[in-house]
Amino acid sequence: MNPDKIICPCYKITKGMIADAVEQGASTYKEVKNLTKAGKACGHCKKKVKKLIKKLQS
Repeated sequence: MNPDKIICPCYKITKGMIADAVEQGASTYKEVKNLTKAGKACGHCKKKVKKLIKKLQS
């Protein structure tokens, strides 16, 4: 996994930032969104964020 790959272009949120949020205990899209802002603007990245959360939890 490339931690520098941008998942949410609106806020420039990377895979690494989402991974950090999951490591801090975020387990749902809403929790990750609250910690990182990923998906708060246009929501286009919502599916990517959810998929990454699921991958990180397995």
